[in-house]
Amino acid sequence: MKLGLGSDSGEDGFTLLEILVVTVVFGLLSVALWQGVGVGTRGWSQAERRYGDEATFQGAEEALRRLIERAETPDGRGASLFSGDAERLGFVSWLPEQGGYGRQVQVGLGVDAGKRLVLRWRRFRRADCALQPEIPHEETLARDVGRVEFSYYGVVEGHYVWQKTWESRGLPMLVRIRMERVDGGALWPAILVRPLLAAPAGE
Repeated sequence: MKLGLGSDSGEDGFTLLEILVVTVVFGLLSVALWQGVGVGTRGWSQAERRYGDEATFQGAEEALRRLIERAETPDGRGASLFSGDAERLGFVSWLPEQGGYGRQVQVGLGVDAGKRLVLRWRRFRRADCALQPEIPHEETLARDVGRVEFSYYGVVEGHYVWQKTWESRGLPMLVRIRMERVDGGALWPAILVRPLLAAPAGE
């Protein structure tokens, strides 16, 4: 049976089967098109997320390097100014100000309960004062950090080894920082920083 899509002059129109085939083909093309759009959107989102991660990493790495490189050695009284374990690190350093390093600060680094890599700092006073303790300033260096691991390269029984804690009066030769995402995946490459005032054993 022919559908009367032609003129009355006897020209044939499309059959019902042909119309169904064309409809199915158009439906498949539409599905393929929307799937392609979805893949493209996901790819764009992933690229944006990667770019955001890289920008955050660069900012955090730069801040960590500036502070750890300028870590201070003990003064004449011999009090240790640099100490840390696998999860936290504390030391005395200098904050950049107006193109230089004009403010000596006491620094603390670690991951808080909100899964943020946090930098806390306040002015460092070498003399014991009766003044009210200063409330630390706090900055977020990275978010969604499941774990941070600090390790320290220095001398143990005459040999240079990596250590999980640092309690020596001097500075370690190297500090290594590793971070993982909340989901357990590696977040960034390991960061290696050498304190500028670190001296080999015996010096």
